[in-house]
Amino acid sequence: MRVEIKFRPAEEGTILPFNYNYDVYTQLVAKMAVVSPEIAREAEVSHVDYFTFSRIMVRKRELIPDRGIRVLSDDVSLYISSSSNELIKAVVEGFIDSPILQIGDATFIADDIKILKEPRIKESALFSTLSPIMVRTVKLSGNRMKIWDLYPNEESFFDKLRKVMLMRYSAIMGEMPEERDFSIDVVKFKPVRILVKDTYYRGSLMIFRYTGSSEIARFGYENGFGEKTRYGFGMVKVIDEEQEPEARE
Repeated sequence: MRVEIKFRPAEEGTILPFNYNYDVYTQLVAKMAVVSPEIAREAEVSHVDYFTFSRIMVRKRELIPDRGIRVLSDDVSLYISSSSNELIKAVVEGFIDSPILQIGDATFIADDIKILKEPRIKESALFSTLSPIMVRTVKLSGNRMKIWDLYPNEESFFDKLRKVMLMRYSAIMGEMPEERDFSIDVVKFKPVRILVKDTYYRGSLMIFRYTGSSEIARFGYENGFGEKTRYGFGMVKVIDEEQEPEARE
């Protein structure tokens, strides 16, 4: 299930900090806890990432160096997705009960919540990220093992992504998918760096062609592609190639 929540800034000229992922994550868990402490605790303490969310979509904005994004539009949007309907329902009911989203000094108020129609995902689909995909590995540096964030132009990126998706699928769905093979062809990507609490993560905003397992494609759409999706990584949307180009977002 996927929802779009529209928020209006509490004040005119609100500035959204550049790095807000951890604030959003903690408040999503807090909203879950209002309705279901059990779901919230599992989402927080489990090593499994049960959900993902998008970047905050600010349609009209002004970048303020060293401060953030000045919101010039009447509202902003946040997309949240999970294969667990109960988790999404808990988030939604939590925002209905307590509609405030606080990000640093910026206050937003939930104005509208909409359940989105599930897209048809074919064996070959074109995806665009709504939040960056992050994949990590471990490399030997001197005498130490170092965590290394991978980009799509590195050979080990896809192999690591495939392993991550199979492990996550098995952990959440309780079994391996019938069809395990898939490939991605990256059309273009943009590297980004995001601070989550006190750690920087490097990920990639991208458009990519997915071919293969429809089960993994659906799982990735619902729960995110890659790692650390609970912190706002790996959300994708399906690009409808049957639309006229000017009709696409």
